[in-house]
Amino acid sequence: MDSYNINPATVRAALSNVTTDREDIAPKREAMFEKMEDLMEAAKMRAVSTALSSVWNDLIALQAEAAETRIENAVNGMEGSVQAFEQGDMSMMESAQATMRQSPELEIDDAIVVEA
Repeated sequence: MDSYNINPATVRAALSNVTTDREDIAPKREAMFEKMEDLMEAAKMRAVSTALSSVWNDLIALQAEAAETRIENAVNGMEGSVQAFEQGDMSMMESAQATMRQSPELEIDDAIVVEA
């Protein structure tokens, strides 16, 4: 643990800012979802609606979900790292770093389904 130089208060302030910024993602995602639905309704063509739903489901929603999950993993991992540093616990540090490296498990709960 001697090779680390961490200021816990500074790290926690940065994590607080990241957490606050992360909270902005959900309302922006909802607004984008509504705009996508408006586009699909305005198109009035099944082929266009299907293409737009694919853009939403396979790109926008997927990447937004991944970003939210990665941010959460990073914040939790960094907080764990700071705690491990403060307590001088190397196994806790390794566990926190593993949390930060986790691949996100994505559940797209706002997927768009085009009705026939």
